[in-house]
Amino acid sequence: MFRKRYVILGAWIGCFLVGYFTWKIFHTGTFFLGKQTQDASLEDLDFTVYVGDYLITHQDIEWEYNFYLKQLNAAPSQEGGSGEAQPPQKPIFELYNKIMADLIERKLLYQFIASDQQFNINEPSRFMHCLEQWTSTVQGQGDLFAHEKTRNQLKNMLCEKDILDQYMKERIAGNIKLTEPELKEYYQSHKSEFHEPARVTIRQIVLASESEAKKVRARVNTSNFESIARELSISPEAKEGGRLGPFAKSDMPSVFDVAFEMAPGEIQGILKSTYGFHIIMLERKFPKADLGFEAAKGRIQDILRKKREDEEYKKWVEMALNTIPIKSSRAL
Repeated sequence: MFRKRYVILGAWIGCFLVGYFTWKIFHTGTFFLGKQTQDASLEDLDFTVYVGDYLITHQDIEWEYNFYLKQLNAAPSQEGGSGEAQPPQKPIFELYNKIMADLIERKLLYQFIASDQQFNINEPSRFMHCLEQWTSTVQGQGDLFAHEKTRNQLKNMLCEKDILDQYMKERIAGNIKLTEPELKEYYQSHKSEFHEPARVTIRQIVLASESEAKKVRARVNTSNFESIARELSISPEAKEGGRLGPFAKSDMPSVFDVAFEMAPGEIQGILKSTYGFHIIMLERKFPKADLGFEAAKGRIQDILRKKREDEEYKKWVEMALNTIPIKSSRAL
């Protein structure tokens, strides 16, 4: 999904309203000037915003607002004869503001990348994924998209987000290069963050009923545990003799926490879970250990790449703000 976090729009100071208007939306999520959010009413939502040549009305934001609410709440369609969703009596203004900020940002960046000669936004193949997603959504939720206008609104939203995601991957994230020295430098300054938690390897036998589990528990021991697991266990790892791990405590359901208190070769059970009745044997314990650079390298790359992507994304937004004007009907 297209990422919209870490956006700083307060740097742009332009025409008579844009600077403060943009900063207020993206830094505070608040649009209602002169009022606290809890005191705002539907009348406060009546405004228009020009993002370059594109006009955003409160009806556009209202549609996306209601669309998200219906997805989250699985509520029945509230669309009227006009094909436009009606807002609830008590709007969730925080959600409304976030959707508005997202829409302004989306229109801003979509227009900006249209001028990038190295990214052909008119290439038909770029729209294949979003059109497939659009078709699937319309077919799966036909009651929400009975009108052509709402279908077009959905198509525009999905395709704009998908195109921006492609641009981010190709033109921004795709140009990020990390060097070995900077990876090592990060490792040395954050060494304490890279460690492997305590882990264990176990074998388990899972039975469908408690009565079966009691019979097996009475005859199982360290020498026959693996063969009985292969023969009787209903869990997927039965073919491996019931072997699981190594895993950390947080990796598995709490029923396995007892393994971290056991000694190698010890057998515990009967333990009940949603999967059945477990008998477990501890095979091996692995203590907490610090990771060397090579073992931590992949994680460091993920951390630094994410950080660099966020930095480059902010630069992208700032360039767009310096290129495309934003004007609002809402006076300061």
